[in-house]
Amino acid sequence: MKLSTCTSFTFQIFMCLYNRHYIVSSIWQVEKRTMEIEIISRENIKPSSPTPTHLRTHVLSLLDQLAPPAYHSALIFYSANKAVSISNSQRSQVLKQSLSRTLTLYYPLAGRNIDNFSIDCNDEGISYTVAKVGCKLCDYLKQPDFSKFPKFVPEELIHCEMTPGCHVVKIQETMFACGGFALGIGTTHNIIDVTSFMAFLNAWGSMAREGAALSPDFSSSYIFPQNKSLPLDLTASTSMTRFLQEKSTFVGRRFVFEGPMLNYLKSKATRLGVQKPTRAEVVVALLFKCIISASKAKSGGKKKSALLPTSVNLRGRAAPKFPETSMGNILLIAPIKANSEETDARSFVSRMRDTFSPMNGDFVKSLQGEQGLKSLCEYLRRVGESYSNGISNGDEIIVFTSWCNSGMYSVDFGWGKPLWYPACVPALGISASVIQLVDTRSGDGIEAWVSLEEEIMGVVERDKELLSVASVDPSPLEIGSLKSKL
Repeated sequence: MKLSTCTSFTFQIFMCLYNRHYIVSSIWQVEKRTMEIEIISRENIKPSSPTPTHLRTHVLSLLDQLAPPAYHSALIFYSANKAVSISNSQRSQVLKQSLSRTLTLYYPLAGRNIDNFSIDCNDEGISYTVAKVGCKLCDYLKQPDFSKFPKFVPEELIHCEMTPGCHVVKIQETMFACGGFALGIGTTHNIIDVTSFMAFLNAWGSMAREGAALSPDFSSSYIFPQNKSLPLDLTASTSMTRFLQEKSTFVGRRFVFEGPMLNYLKSKATRLGVQKPTRAEVVVALLFKCIISASKAKSGGKKKSALLPTSVNLRGRAAPKFPETSMGNILLIAPIKANSEETDARSFVSRMRDTFSPMNGDFVKSLQGEQGLKSLCEYLRRVGESYSNGISNGDEIIVFTSWCNSGMYSVDFGWGKPLWYPACVPALGISASVIQLVDTRSGDGIEAWVSLEEEIMGVVERDKELLSVASVDPSPLEIGSLKSKL
């Protein structure tokens, strides 16, 4: 099972929490250090050749209409490649020139948002900022100060609403004293989900390395034609209002599962009867067990239920499958319902798979064409009822997203793959229960970024079963080198 990542629903929750100031505080373990970032230059990177007139307006799809009018931010760290002799200025030129050529393929990204329904592909270009910082990358990553992450993102676009006429994409290249660098990227969520975002980044990397890249597929606008009659009250954020009004202190932790530990968890799940368990399945099952146990203890032993809204990438579920280069938000939210009596891997994974199984080729087909609006509304109403019932019953709401197998560590501009691709940028300053999974650099491990109420986290982070297979907040430089605890 391959799950998608920071989805429209997830970001809607994040934006509602941020914009309405529901949070009391959100604490990530950080070490405060002085780290000044100096802006060197700003410019617009335009496509190397003009966009044809007949492609001037890009119409968003019906599924794109579900995306929030907001920026999604990502951050990638690259170490200096000592085997490649290139100056910082030369590297910047390679990045800019290859980006310019990539934008001839991804032309809407060089345009401006007209509204929630279309993009003006006017070739005005991507906003590109070059900055520098005085410290070495390895010194910063020994114990990363997460509060500094926004400084690496263009214009600190961690939580920012999209406005008419705004850039579709903004990029910041930050150079470290050692020659390492960070790329911070802000994209409007109305045209890009994680799969298409990674396709764009990998195309940019391929253009920098080889001078060529795969062309994107923009057919989703025709497959899922937009419809301005889509009721706004069916969006996930509207259904979640009561949940978002809860005020609590939240804390965040990173639980890192190395490859050998995941093999152990998968073998254990197989012995319990799970057929071909995945890394993401066994990790979220264990975290759910720990969280629901802590929540049950907090409530005095009462039976607890939980709703885990997550997203499903529809590309691989369509018949025939959509290409991975398909641009747009080709995904939908699916709520996983489980209770405190279903904490073993077999029961929880079964719940997950039962939730996703109806989202098959026939279901994806029903969303296409003129009848797509009716089918989508019927589905969203059922999802909304699940939220309402869960909230009325006092269920735990845990937003679950996975970036595993998305190719995040394959983005190579010619100087090696990323050193670290942190997952917490979209969740900075957010008060909500969240489980976000990403691959480790080796590809066989998982970093789980978890945000929970302070009291719940205090129990979870001391759970003996969890600590026997995961490390808490290790330095990114240590991941992959930790010894097995088995």
